Amino acid sequence: MPRHSQTHWHTALPRPQCQQLAHTPQSRATTTQEYKMAAALGRRILLLLAVAAVHHQLPRCALAGDPNILTDFVTPMGVGPDQIDGNFFTYTRLLSVLPGDTDKFTVSKATAAEFPALLGQSVSYAALVYGSGTVNPPHIHPRASELLVVVQGTLLVGLVDAARYGTVYTAALETGDMFVFPKGMVHWQWNNGSDVARAFSAFGSASPGTISLPTTLFETGIDDAVLEKSFHTDEATVEELKRDLAPPGPSSSAFGGRAQLPRLAAALLCVGAAFSLAL
Repeated sequence: MPRHSQTHWHTALPRPQCQQLAHTPQSRATTTQEYKMAAALGRRILLLLAVAAVHHQLPRCALAGDPNILTDFVTPMGVGPDQIDGNFFTYTRLLSVLPGDTDKFTVSKATAAEFPALLGQSVSYAALVYGSGTVNPPHIHPRASELLVVVQGTLLVGLVDAARYGTVYTAALETGDMFVFPKGMVHWQWNNGSDVARAFSAFGSASPGTISLPTTLFETGIDDAVLEKSFHTDEATVEELKRDLAPPGPSSSAFGGRAQLPRLAAALLCVGAAFSLAL
């Protein structure tokens, strides 16, 4: 190609392209300003998206555990740190349940309600005794996970993963074994052996809460018609379950004795049916 054609190659381009290449200093400045404005707008959009994402996650973070405290520990209203001693951090009533009645299921709790020093510490404890054939019926801890360790006997434990079409995970635990129940998942323990079983549970909250499904469903005044339709059963069955599933006493939970097993089994079947219908 001739030398002059390399120097003046743009003269051979179509007219519209020549016009595009022939930018004046003013047009180049305008283009640069537009790029800067577009970049700034993009950064603002990304910032708004980030803020929206954080805002969306804030409610979940707030439910992740107990609120943080701004002091090392919390004392009762009107009591200062200089007014307490080692007794404030000591709880002596947890083990009182262990030598107790072995014919039923009992539990002794050490939560913030019983042990105020736990406020703000995100931890609590429970001691559990399972008489032969007794069950800790399906329940939920809405504010904490639970780590259970068997210290005597054997337990059959289980939990329901409702997010996976009602998948049930079970395990046969022996002395020294541990099992974790994730927060908010339905779970239970059953002593299906002939000897008493004992266990301890640690919770990731000073106030884990307990919602017993049989008691919640049949002892809270829910209309019989609602229960009949929910469980596809009749009024007589609902009334029988209400009579049999009397709420426990104020100091302990008790679902005991082999004589109660058929009735408890019926309750468990009803609860299982409810989950199946809900999925």
